Amino acid sequence: MADLATKVLVPVLSKKEASPEFVEKIAAKAKEIILLLVIDTASMSGQFGFAAGEIAHANALMQKIKDALGKKKKTCDDILEWGDTLTKIENIAMLRQVDKIYLVKQDNQFSKKLLKDLKEKLPKIDIEVVNIEGQ
Repeated sequence: MADLATKVLVPVLSKKEASPEFVEKIAAKAKEIILLLVIDTASMSGQFGFAAGEIAHANALMQKIKDALGKKKKTCDDILEWGDTLTKIENIAMLRQVDKIYLVKQDNQFSKKLLKDLKEKLPKIDIEVVNIEGQ
């Protein structure tokens, strides 16, 4: 198990992080897992009801991931942050000294820019993008 990453950060960005395929991937490679949910108000609509609904959905998704990891005998910390997604991922990765960041592959400009920026700002941290089939 030479490539077992000690600490991994999993930003919850795509609603696909709870897929069995993704959970299996991160559980197999991590001793310590940190789930990060960023409430990026700049990317939300101005309606509080919409934002509150999104937060509730995201919290339910994080709980589903935690339950799935628990079945694999893995524990994880979950963190909820308000602010800019890139800044929060960068800050948590540095503060918690993670070895690896797992992202679900998404085909949109936000994700592509986020990946590019993370690689520039965190050159010493391995970033793996996982393609989830059929979702």
